[in-house]
Amino acid sequence: MTTNPNELWAVRPSTPDDAEAIESVRIATWKACYRGIVPDAYLDALSVQSSRVDRIRKGIDRADAGGSVVAVAESQVIGMGFAGPPEDDQLPGGTGEVFAVYVLPDWQGRGVGRALLERLTSGLRALGYHSAILWTLRDRRATRRFYEANGWELDGAKDSLDLQGAVHLVRYARNLGESS
Repeated sequence: MTTNPNELWAVRPSTPDDAEAIESVRIATWKACYRGIVPDAYLDALSVQSSRVDRIRKGIDRADAGGSVVAVAESQVIGMGFAGPPEDDQLPGGTGEVFAVYVLPDWQGRGVGRALLERLTSGLRALGYHSAILWTLRDRRATRRFYEANGWELDGAKDSLDLQGAVHLVRYARNLGESS
């Protein structure tokens, strides 16, 4: 477990018992941070659903070492992250993917996200990946600044999602031989 000496939180591997808390963090973060980018109707409809919690639980069971982490303050999950083999089979060999890094709004700006991202990239490195990618919302400037400050660079790839309206994505890449 990685602890932060300045605050009472730590990063540890997630367990299947964390699945509901992980989903709650994702939803709370989306609702607070994506307002104005993702349509309000979509955000307002988000709720913890047992089927999604079950998928998260199964994903944690299948995750490689370092592929699923949570940040915990006291006994509360305050942040989470997932990484592993890329979903895009067209990427060069040796490329992993960071799928998610979410931190509850009250805990943002305190190093929690950085610690989660470092843990995920070191986990990918330990699995033999030498580079990684991640996707983020094009219009979420704070998130983009966070990734850029941690050594990630736009690689030119773009995509979009239909979440009751088009939401644009950009892709970042990073050499995992470099520490952040």
